[in-house]
Amino acid sequence: MLYIRLCIDKHGTNELREKYRQAHRDYLMQSSDASIVQAGPLCVSDSDDTNLGSFLIIAAENEAAAKRFHDNDPFTKMGLFETSHVHRWDKHIG
Repeated sequence: MLYIRLCIDKHGTNELREKYRQAHRDYLMQSSDASIVQAGPLCVSDSDDTNLGSFLIIAAENEAAAKRFHDNDPFTKMGLFETSHVHRWDKHIG
């Protein structure tokens, strides 16, 4: 099944994001709970690439696996996110 993971960073956590970026990317590529369909950072604006959060579409066996995937992400463990949501996505177009 497909799931959307939408996370918004806490204010002032750019250094934390940079410090754990490689561990985060390594985790995304090797997790056994889910696989990445699409992923990338959310940016402040068209002219400012500063990250303000993360968006992922993941494939997972069930909601529990999708949430485990989120919970074990180094960004989640290090407290980067102000808010996070994981929801099943019923893809209709695209």
